Amino acid sequence: MLRTSIPKWIRTCGSACLLATIPFSASPSGFALIEQSVSGMGNAHAGAAAGLDDGSTIFFNAAGLTRLDGTRITAGVHGVFPTAEFSGRANYNSDLLPPPLGGAPIRGGDGGDAGETGFVPNLYYSQELTDKLWYGFGVNSPFGLVTEYDDDWVGRYSAIKSDLLTVNIMPSLAYKINDYLSIGGGINAIYADGELTNAIDFGLLDAIGALGFPPGALGLTPGGSDGKAKLTGDDWGFGGFGGILLQPTPSTRVGVSYRSKVDLKLDGDVKIKSPLGNSKENATLKVDLPSTLSISALQKIGNRWSVMADVSFTEWSELDELVVRGESGVLSITTLDWNNTMRYAIGTTYRYSDAWIFRGGLAYDEAPVPNSQKRTPRIPDNDRKWVTVGVGYRYSKRLSFDLAYAHLFANDTNIKSTDSHTPPLQEGFHRLDGEYELDVNMFSASVNWKFQ
Repeated sequence: MLRTSIPKWIRTCGSACLLATIPFSASPSGFALIEQSVSGMGNAHAGAAAGLDDGSTIFFNAAGLTRLDGTRITAGVHGVFPTAEFSGRANYNSDLLPPPLGGAPIRGGDGGDAGETGFVPNLYYSQELTDKLWYGFGVNSPFGLVTEYDDDWVGRYSAIKSDLLTVNIMPSLAYKINDYLSIGGGINAIYADGELTNAIDFGLLDAIGALGFPPGALGLTPGGSDGKAKLTGDDWGFGGFGGILLQPTPSTRVGVSYRSKVDLKLDGDVKIKSPLGNSKENATLKVDLPSTLSISALQKIGNRWSVMADVSFTEWSELDELVVRGESGVLSITTLDWNNTMRYAIGTTYRYSDAWIFRGGLAYDEAPVPNSQKRTPRIPDNDRKWVTVGVGYRYSKRLSFDLAYAHLFANDTNIKSTDSHTPPLQEGFHRLDGEYELDVNMFSASVNWKFQ
């Protein structure tokens, strides 16, 4: 179509609007997904690095494999049901645009419920090779989820759809040094595939002469002559993980686990539909998935009760800025200034009988977003409080099941942001001002099979 008729400035604006807010709505915080174990979910993942009773320990601390005799498979799925409802307004940025356009309202609705149902599957295999050495293999999705708004909502120039899929392959080994100390580790091989869309205000660009014509020459109406930008991209990234498991007494366990950051360079293209025709430009974005460090402890009390706790650190400051590169060079630079975060969890387990086990947990999860100005409608994140319950049923010596439920409470979240910009501008032309009502429900189920 009219690729050469659309100025590079517009193609740059489209790609910047898409890519400058790459993070996606998810839980717990940022765009990480901690939903990797159903048995762990019942305890709000408290004590997870101190060794779980199934193959999902590979994700939280591979050293915990040394507690699993024989050969086992665990398969689980987590249904994530978020709600993210915006209320507020949008207007044209009066710092960049003179009256009467500067400060004028942008027409549109509230976007509906931006929270999209997602399902997070995982599969784990563990095998005792010798009385000292274990092998493990896991497949899961550690980052992602989806938000999607109505096409005509007031914040459409910042975000419409944000969709990220990740698949993580985790081969691992664990070694039992003695009855008190085990170590384990392996490789993370992560595949990421993403899609981002947002509207472009060609009426505004015509009004300010940004299309290469005199201002208003095309007669396009600000807020009423929209185009659309769509990014698709994917990449593979690699990292490592490792942990230690200490058991100073038969009733006490302590675990420490670390996962390294993973560098991704999403490689794809940006497609732009506009009143002037369509264009396409290759684009890449470098994203650093953060490293994490977890310390967990578990204490058995008698034959039936256990209590556990966990403290986890995530290095979200790795996501300091996002640089979009196109065929002609740097298209945009966006500063996120995300903070490092902490997550705290406590839990308890009651073993009712050899067949039934009941779990409960509480957690507090910090969000990396520093303030309302840096919050994006692609991920209207805030600190969250977890309440979880779970149950395990052992049907036979080989077959068992786990179920869990979690509810995440979040305070109403303010947002005062502009859409993305391109150098030398320091902010976008459209301002979004309002608040979100957020909560998340999660339902999880898994099955465990022991071969021998």
